[in-house]
Amino acid sequence: MPTRFLAITAHTLRITHTPEGEPFPADPVWLADVLLPQPPLTERPTLEGAVVDGRVRVTQAAGQVVLAEVAPPELRRRHRRRAVALDLPAVTIRGEAERSDAGVRLTFRLAPGEGLYGFGEWFNAFRRERGALRLHNRDAIAPMQGGHTYSGMPVHFSSRGYGVWYLNAHPAAFNLDPERGTLTFTAAGPGADYVVIYGPSFAELIAAFTALTGRPPLVPRWALGLMVTGYPQEPQPVVTERVAEHRRRAIPLDAVILDYHWEERFHNFRWRRALFPEPERLIADLAGQAVRLGLIFTPFVNHRNRLRQRWLLQRLAANLPAGPWRADERALPEYAHALARGYFAHPNTLWWFGAGGMVDFTNPAAAAWWNGLLRPLYDRGIAFFKNDDGEYLPPDATSALGLSGPEHHNLYGFYYDRAIYTGMAALDDRRPFIYARSSGVGAQRYPALFLGDQKPTFAHMHATLRAGLNMGLLGFAHWTADVFGLDGRTTPELHRRYAQYALLAPIARYFWRPPALDDTRLPWSHGAANEANFRKFVELRYRLLPYYAQLGWEAHRTGLPVLRPMLLHAAGDDRMAAVDDQALLGDRLLLAPVLTPADPGTGVARRRVVLPAGPPWHDYWSTATYAGGGVADYAAAPDVLPLLVRGSSILPLGPLLQHIADSHRFTELALHCYPPYPASLVFYDDDGCTRAYARGEFSTTAIEVSAAGGVVRVSVRAAEGGYPTQPAVRTLVVVLHRQVSAPAAVEVSGATGSRACTVSHDPAAQTVAVAFEHPVIEATEVALAF
Repeated sequence: MPTRFLAITAHTLRITHTPEGEPFPADPVWLADVLLPQPPLTERPTLEGAVVDGRVRVTQAAGQVVLAEVAPPELRRRHRRRAVALDLPAVTIRGEAERSDAGVRLTFRLAPGEGLYGFGEWFNAFRRERGALRLHNRDAIAPMQGGHTYSGMPVHFSSRGYGVWYLNAHPAAFNLDPERGTLTFTAAGPGADYVVIYGPSFAELIAAFTALTGRPPLVPRWALGLMVTGYPQEPQPVVTERVAEHRRRAIPLDAVILDYHWEERFHNFRWRRALFPEPERLIADLAGQAVRLGLIFTPFVNHRNRLRQRWLLQRLAANLPAGPWRADERALPEYAHALARGYFAHPNTLWWFGAGGMVDFTNPAAAAWWNGLLRPLYDRGIAFFKNDDGEYLPPDATSALGLSGPEHHNLYGFYYDRAIYTGMAALDDRRPFIYARSSGVGAQRYPALFLGDQKPTFAHMHATLRAGLNMGLLGFAHWTADVFGLDGRTTPELHRRYAQYALLAPIARYFWRPPALDDTRLPWSHGAANEANFRKFVELRYRLLPYYAQLGWEAHRTGLPVLRPMLLHAAGDDRMAAVDDQALLGDRLLLAPVLTPADPGTGVARRRVVLPAGPPWHDYWSTATYAGGGVADYAAAPDVLPLLVRGSSILPLGPLLQHIADSHRFTELALHCYPPYPASLVFYDDDGCTRAYARGEFSTTAIEVSAAGGVVRVSVRAAEGGYPTQPAVRTLVVVLHRQVSAPAAVEVSGATGSRACTVSHDPAAQTVAVAFEHPVIEATEVALAF
């Protein structure tokens, strides 16, 4: 069987098989949209491929086998008109594909104990050593998340330091069989074509993969604040009053997303006046409270109501506002317009709230038409859109690109996300922000993503953490695990524990429900203690804003996610290989959500926290310190999330904010320094709103802490680079932790001599704080003698 090897980059090798006697196929039509253009190869490739006995073997430069096929590829012809069936042990794939008459099977060697990671947004596992999974995206509602996903992706990384991206978008399955030592990939359509990626570290794998498929741009800074959605949608006065209650209770908030029934019909993008009689006033009232407004939509244009479906869903899920279950929600003029111009991938797709045309976002004209419908809403002050329900495309759909329905199905999320994101980018220089549910390889370039619908249970908390960690490995830095999930009554304990975890996710949102349906999902539900807990962790999120901004920049530059699997910064530590119940926020914070009920007598939960080797880990809330490489038995009080800071690090925090204004700048920073030293930080800054950073309008400031001879020195270098609205002076507070005694002397100096400062010592907290003014384009040094 002819086989072609192509080095794409120094660390990636593409392998393509074709049947005997046939030419190599052209690239899949979608590949040019997903795979980024690559510069000419100037380095010597680290991977080499060869065919031995009809099977591919990939080795790295030292001769070590990275990946090996254990059988020649099977490229099978089919003649079934209605279905393609590919059977594997424990799994059957059915891809109804009249246009697809070929299937592919690839079988690779798995080493003993080898684990695989990735595969997209999977809730049921992080590390996989056995079993099967199916790549066929669907609306994976909460009960289905044990075996289905909204965003399956044909890519995985191995514990042995390599990754594979399969260039086949058809419905597919993987089967891991450790007894036979094999991994089998089977797809319901043609394409025996894959890319091998070599790290060997996970950070290097992420860097190599995202160099091919893209890295996330920066999100607007306000999007790092808190958002909320009411479900089902309540009337205009209720929305404004709930926001006002946030402000009265001093619980920070930055955005409200209206649920489906903000709209009159699906989809004509006109307001449902029964709920929102004065939408312009709504936008103005929210803006007056410094809250942005987002709107949800789906990719359907209804031509038929499904009243029985609507009635049943209302009985089961209570997802309709009072009154509209009998309303006519067809958008017939819009449907006729799109149908006549060929804008639909399918003209009669069934979904939650009707049946209609599902827009073909591979068609530039259809995408432009849809974005044109959004434009008046942007112009009136809508800040962003939540693009929901991208998993419904039927198997007999079409595509302007020529994709078959089954192939288009798993790619739909990518094109849907791209269309909405690029449509927003065309408005002006603002940073686009979307809020998608379904996704695909390459869609990390179009943030952000929410992880679908869950319930307020410990099991669902854990499942969303797994899903987020899986997505993070594939470059998706900005995702949400909704606080409390979509629906379901919370208990006081779950209310607290869910908030502690999900309010620190890369993007944060919670769901409220009308109190008549469920009065347990507001921040102030369950009384003053729960309200204080919610406020405490929202406030922590806002204080961490400078740190989240740093992590976004790092994701943009390297592909590393914001919330990271433990194994990402624990090379060679086998204890971290399967840890999926704790995570690293960047490389400096370790969070270990409480995922089991507390002792009913004390309210305290015991949490086992596995600590990476190296520097000690300091408790964020107390003066406790744990040795690196050990295990902490953490006693988590009801209002405490196990949160540890890596020693030898600087953690930048900002002031408490109630919202993040476009004008917000990092004029006040607290630099929390944790021993042992040295420690360092490169602080990134830009305007937080526009895409000027992509044109070089940003600054970086190097900060270092050292200790010798009883003197601790903190050096803040002059900023490199800049941007037009960069502050000239920052108020800095250097906070040294685990400092039992007060300093004998403190000096703050700059280019023109000594600078004034204020010094304080808190013996109980074991901190010393030094506050001073720092001219951004100058260097400042702080010396503390002990």
